[in-house]
Amino acid sequence: MANFTKVTLRVVESYNCAMQTDVLDSDLLVTIGDLLSAPDLAIEAALLPEGAAAVPVSWVHATEQIDPRPHLRQYELVCTLGSSLVESREARRFVEAVTNAGASAIALGLGEVHLEPPRALIEACAGSNIPLLLVPHGVPFLAVNDALLKKRTERESEVRRQETALLSQLFSLARAGASEKDLIDLASTSLSREIVVGAPASGRMTIGTNAPAESATNAGGKVPSAEFLEQLGSLVEFSRRETDRAHNEKLQQVGQLIDLIEKGLAHPAAAAPDFDALSLDTANLRVSRWPRGSESSIAKMWPNALIGVTARDTIVISGDEPVDSISSMGLVCGYSSLVSLTTLRRGLTESRSAFKLARSKGGVAGPTEIVSVDALLEQVPFEQLSTFIEQLLAPIEAADDSGRGGLLETLRTYLHLNQNIMATGDALGVHVNTVRNRLERIRALTGRDPQRLLESVDLYIAIWAAEHKAKIGHRLIRPLT
Repeated sequence: MANFTKVTLRVVESYNCAMQTDVLDSDLLVTIGDLLSAPDLAIEAALLPEGAAAVPVSWVHATEQIDPRPHLRQYELVCTLGSSLVESREARRFVEAVTNAGASAIALGLGEVHLEPPRALIEACAGSNIPLLLVPHGVPFLAVNDALLKKRTERESEVRRQETALLSQLFSLARAGASEKDLIDLASTSLSREIVVGAPASGRMTIGTNAPAESATNAGGKVPSAEFLEQLGSLVEFSRRETDRAHNEKLQQVGQLIDLIEKGLAHPAAAAPDFDALSLDTANLRVSRWPRGSESSIAKMWPNALIGVTARDTIVISGDEPVDSISSMGLVCGYSSLVSLTTLRRGLTESRSAFKLARSKGGVAGPTEIVSVDALLEQVPFEQLSTFIEQLLAPIEAADDSGRGGLLETLRTYLHLNQNIMATGDALGVHVNTVRNRLERIRALTGRDPQRLLESVDLYIAIWAAEHKAKIGHRLIRPLT
């Protein structure tokens, strides 16, 4: 083979980079370098561009056609005896066809047609920048394919062994309470490949890998098997469920503690370690209540807040957060004024009253909204308010039905206009004496004088309850808790 030694040793351009960008994404594939190093094949390289030893070979295809493209697949090793590869024209056509088909290399079998590679074939391969390998006489092309399959099987066995060992390690970590991130980080480090966990619209978890920055021909990390990814996904799902369970237990424990503090069964100082862990200033605490299920969104908004979950709501104890940030959540919420650790019970009570009011009217309510008669009535069970309607409004409505009417409307207008008789007459279009007469009839029917402050409050409660019942109906059958 001395005649082509100079050609083999000449400087050749790096292997076609365009080919590398689309290689099969598997570290199990046998490379050209593996075939060259197989002692039982004794294959030599007549032309080996830089980097070509790492190019994978998926299969061996033997052909004597000048244009075998219809029968080729990408990354195959195209073997030929070269019966038609003597003239430069045929050699160029053959090499161009093989290169365009995406083959990994050309292997020329010596001894049957050629004792050494034709110069025309070497030059054509050099021009197309594709490796040219030489298969010694007596080595059948099937032996090359058998060696390829044997090498791939060995690698598969080794990779499966490594995956089994890694899964065993991951399983032990998962049982010890390792987080999802810990498992993914270990798998990514062991495989030198980024593991990606996703959640599609269906809600089912998916797990896969990102291709490494460099191509697979440069050994950019091991490609895990589908079985490995499936089992890794199960471990990650197990870890995720355990993490969620522990997190939910913590939220419920905090909720139970807060509930005991609110009922006076535990001292507020019992929560001091939790406040210290979150670096909360115990001199400036704000309690807020939210619908149950909103704890995840709140935790993202205020990562340093103490959050507890009860059977009724989500309780959040935060620092001196801007009130505007509470409204920005777009959820129903009731919040307290700023309190200290020693006055935490007052903050819990305020937040409960504000939350009841917020749930009744919608939106957000704070300490300024709960200091009114209406706010107080919002928190009273309707069963208690219904008595006011039956005892005070029913006689008035009965009188309106049997007489000329106007009593209930006069009372409602009179109370809404701050007990101003003249303004009430103007609003109703009647004389002030008519208003006085109607108010006297109401006193006689109910035993409550609308013109006396405390007695008018009773009548206001009855009017408020009736209006509220008409507005939200059956939802007031039970109090909002």
